[in-house]
Amino acid sequence: MQVPPSGEPVVFLADHPTTGGYPVCAVVVPASLPLLAQLVAGQGVRLRPARR
Repeated sequence: MQVPPSGEPVVFLADHPTTGGYPVCAVVVPASLPLLAQLVAGQGVRLRPARR
């Protein structure tokens, strides 16, 4: 997950472009990627720390 100057967080999946040097504020655990990939643009997401 990156935050570009617009302030809107962006999550890149497998087909992402180069990251562009924006700050990386979070990483999605691999097990959650299929769920994330099914979201539509603008849909809300709740993030929480992963258990280790």
